[in-house]
Amino acid sequence: MKKRILALALAAIMLMVPFTACSSSSSSTPAASASAAGTGSSSTASAEPDNSPITITVLNRVNAEIVLDDNPMLAAVAEKTGVTLEIEAPPISNYTDRLQLVMASGDLPDIIYTWEFDQNYEKWANDGLILPLDEYIEDYPNLMANISEGQWGKARVGGADGQIYAVPRPTGSASWGVISNDEWLEKLGVDMPTTPEEAYEYGKLVATQDPDGNGKNDTFLYSPYGLWADCWMIFPFLPFSLQHAASYLPDRDGEYKIKEKMDGYMPYLDFMRKMYAEGIIDPEFFTNKYYDDQTKFKQGRVALLHGGITNIPEFAAKDVPNAAEIYSFHPALKGENDEKPRNEAAAATWGGWMINADVDPEKLPRILSFLDWANSEEGFVTIAAGVQGTDYESYDLSKRELIVTAEQQENRTADVSTYMNFANAYQGQALSLANTPELNEFAMNSLTAFQAAVEQIDIPVVKCPEIDNWAAENPDIASQKEQMEVSYVVGEISKEDLEAFLNDVYFPSVADAEAAYIETMNAYKAANG
Repeated sequence: MKKRILALALAAIMLMVPFTACSSSSSSTPAASASAAGTGSSSTASAEPDNSPITITVLNRVNAEIVLDDNPMLAAVAEKTGVTLEIEAPPISNYTDRLQLVMASGDLPDIIYTWEFDQNYEKWANDGLILPLDEYIEDYPNLMANISEGQWGKARVGGADGQIYAVPRPTGSASWGVISNDEWLEKLGVDMPTTPEEAYEYGKLVATQDPDGNGKNDTFLYSPYGLWADCWMIFPFLPFSLQHAASYLPDRDGEYKIKEKMDGYMPYLDFMRKMYAEGIIDPEFFTNKYYDDQTKFKQGRVALLHGGITNIPEFAAKDVPNAAEIYSFHPALKGENDEKPRNEAAAATWGGWMINADVDPEKLPRILSFLDWANSEEGFVTIAAGVQGTDYESYDLSKRELIVTAEQQENRTADVSTYMNFANAYQGQALSLANTPELNEFAMNSLTAFQAAVEQIDIPVVKCPEIDNWAAENPDIASQKEQMEVSYVVGEISKEDLEAFLNDVYFPSVADAEAAYIETMNAYKAANG
């Protein structure tokens, strides 16, 4: 019965993990832009942009709280650009299904949002459903200035020399680390752990010394969201990658390998197995759903939480008013031979905006001009901040400081959202890190300390369809591998069982994709040094 429950839980994790973990928007943080930033709000290279009235249709996933009818932010967009956005907004939970139906119907809106540059995106490009944009984008200065070369690269189809089929939605670069409950550290008389071994020792105290004071041994070091989501614990062992994805970084010996052949793969699973056996990590981790780890942390059931710079201000604004007093943000754990903890980050995008290949040619310049304006200072602030006096009191771009009253915060819930933004960063930074000056200063100080403490590892923008699509093309083996890994960690199978599966089933299945991946990465290394 236990194995049946585990298998069902793993099936749920299999569906969810690839879309979460180190790509969560709530954890993205500012970083320097990779390209010179535009300073004007011109829509195109033309001195006199066309602001005559026009309607642009959009398919976008939008959170349920947003009210599109009589939306003051959308009215401001129309006033400044002449563009009325007619938005179809399926529920976020159903967006993927609706997107597939729309793309299959052939009746496409002008702009279609894709939240991933995945095999579906490449198929739509190859099927001629969406427009290649290379010949147009250089005429739009804000697009070129606000979206880095690496971000454009993520939207290419067919490798580094392929064509661009979407305008990426830029976000701030990720700063991945771990959030601590400092009251527990103080109560147990220890400093924040910086290595896996220190985390293990701290975890033993958390599990046995009753830091929440309820008289029970029911607290844990952390509650991971699957085995391959918590970057802060993975970085010391091997380059990060999601469950069925390549890291696009070399192993510690400089060689490119699939994750399962990296030197740290088995030591990481061994370490997790040890912590599970000793009751250090949450024994129900394999049933976690999205945000369950945050819930357990805020409930005082675990000591540490995977996250980013903005999580603590978000907690303070929502349900933990004293979050900035009792929590702190730290870099990932440090590997045995690392001088500094690693922070691995790719060019940061949150999907992109595809354009209908059959759009009226006379309408296309207005669509591109609108997207260009949305990446200008004026467009970014208008869409992300809303209407001054209604959605915010004041905004200082240089400090990224947004002042919002309680009434305005209510308005913002209905008027603006990161889901509505056509750009989630301007000059490489988000609109703000928090909604009060005090929390914003807290977040900025945390970010400054973090950046000084870590070794920044930039993940190159390289695509290898063979490895990227392997799991989707081999779902049974992919699911079995995931189940075998968790079964090993929870002690249901031996190391010999896991290794036999890898050698007899997994490695033969992935061999061709592995060879293509290694060839692709070695070619990239030879070309780029």
